[in-house]
Amino acid sequence: MIYAASTERSVGLVLLALILVGWVAYIFINIRQAKGEIGSEIELAPNRAPLPSDEEFEGPKLERIQAWGVVFLAIIAVTLPVYWLREPGRQAGAIRGFAERSAARGEREFTEGFQCNACHGPEGVGGSAPAVLDLEMGGKTIKVQASYVAPSLNDIFYRFDTGIDGPDESTEVRNIITFGRPPIMPAWGLAGGGPGNEQQIQDVIDYLWSIQLTPEEMAAKVNNEIAAYSSDPANAGKSEGQVLYELNCARCHTPNWNARGSHEQPLGNVVVVEPGQPGAGGYGRPLNSVSLTEQFPDPVMQMDFIKKGAVENAPYGTHGIGNYGMPGFGDFLSDEQIMAIVEYERSLEQQPGVTTQAVAGAQDASDSGE
Repeated sequence: MIYAASTERSVGLVLLALILVGWVAYIFINIRQAKGEIGSEIELAPNRAPLPSDEEFEGPKLERIQAWGVVFLAIIAVTLPVYWLREPGRQAGAIRGFAERSAARGEREFTEGFQCNACHGPEGVGGSAPAVLDLEMGGKTIKVQASYVAPSLNDIFYRFDTGIDGPDESTEVRNIITFGRPPIMPAWGLAGGGPGNEQQIQDVIDYLWSIQLTPEEMAAKVNNEIAAYSSDPANAGKSEGQVLYELNCARCHTPNWNARGSHEQPLGNVVVVEPGQPGAGGYGRPLNSVSLTEQFPDPVMQMDFIKKGAVENAPYGTHGIGNYGMPGFGDFLSDEQIMAIVEYERSLEQQPGVTTQAVAGAQDASDSGE
């Protein structure tokens, strides 16, 4: 594309040079052929001088002028269509150049401005974010400083905005960056109370688009994650549906799933955060046999919803209205895998008193022998 743009620029410069050279040559020749002064102004005045005869006008002089006219007409007739035939390539090169410059600015915002890499890792491979959680311990609520697993962003367009053709069409990723994901991810757009204007947000989106995994890389990543998680002795005996749920859904639908594990506190003590009941809800709604049967009487409806995700302001299920919060998983999980998730989620039982506000248990590691 860029090559096409430079070629057309070169053609245009050559045409301009030919025209300039032609005018200079014309002026030079006329000056050289001009007669010196031979008398009074009346004798020099063109309108008083005798005109050439018809034979002189219609002879070699006229033929030379006509020949040069045909030459220049041929040049224009050949070069101008060639130049404009290449115009789509020039425009595409300009668009590509604009996108590349935007992505370069977005990379700077990602690493230096908004510093997204501090939580999501270099080039969006995933990382961790600091968080303060209110957890129950010993019958009282305490604040725990924890490291919260931040998702990878080099595959975000496999989950959100899956039907778009380019980053300028993004709505879901744009909303996430603009308004954040409370309480962990802050808002970065002006509309959400953040510091970034629309161009800065678009630059970050362009950068994220430029670092997305290829379909082959995405498939390999998903398969490797499933294999590694399934082979962990701690996950022995878990069904395929539970494994896939914990890899893809628990971060939003199980309380404090992304903060599970041991966390050292400022005073040196270690607190172990245990996730809450599977499907009890968190950022996402509760998932259990009662709520899901009510929302999706047919399991196929639920499978289709998980494949596509929630469409902004579009109804789903029996009484749901979509927003940009729920991603789609159909671009990297098969129908069989998604149905395994559906079956696992519909097997979860709702426990009395457990709501979307439930907190995970926490205990001082010194009391547990760690």
